[in-house]
Amino acid sequence: MKNLIVISIFLLFTSCTRILLHANGFKMPRYESEERIRSFTKMKEINDNKIVFLKDTIELKRTLTLFSNSPGIIIADSSWKRLNFQNKKENCSAPVENLLMYLCDINPNAVYYTDSNLINYKSIGFFNKASQNKPEAAHYILFLWNTSMGKNINKIKAWEKILTEHAACNYQAYWINCDYLAEWYGVKPGKKIRYKVDRK
Repeated sequence: MKNLIVISIFLLFTSCTRILLHANGFKMPRYESEERIRSFTKMKEINDNKIVFLKDTIELKRTLTLFSNSPGIIIADSSWKRLNFQNKKENCSAPVENLLMYLCDINPNAVYYTDSNLINYKSIGFFNKASQNKPEAAHYILFLWNTSMGKNINKIKAWEKILTEHAACNYQAYWINCDYLAEWYGVKPGKKIRYKVDRK
């Protein structure tokens, strides 16, 4: 699911947008409301208490930047140091499924590193619209998603199931929503998002 959400956001500027999105199981994005998003999560049987809504477009931009080099997931330790599982210099690209299955056994001294963007991110009020306060944990798992992912949401659900079945240590998982909220733009929820198409 490498960069699935980033694809849904950033490939919207090419002439093949609809073909690419539908071929990958995506729906054309619309401006969403919290109510519509919660209806979607109920239909998809996603734990509502784990959903995080960003407060504005600035946080959305920061979030997309933070996830830009990840396959839609960030794994951090208790100090919010980031797990490096896509180290191209060392030819390391561990499957996310394996990392989640053995999360509690990962040597923290070997693979976690300080990401200033992540450290700043967790302190900018990112949990300000979460359904619950951020409890302390040995690991934090952040999933990036939106309602236009379509059937690809099942990949994240599969990752969370692995955690539930195999991770015996203390962890907290959060679903970071990156839909364009209608309230940010003063439009009616459900309105199609129209993008300029590059004809070059």
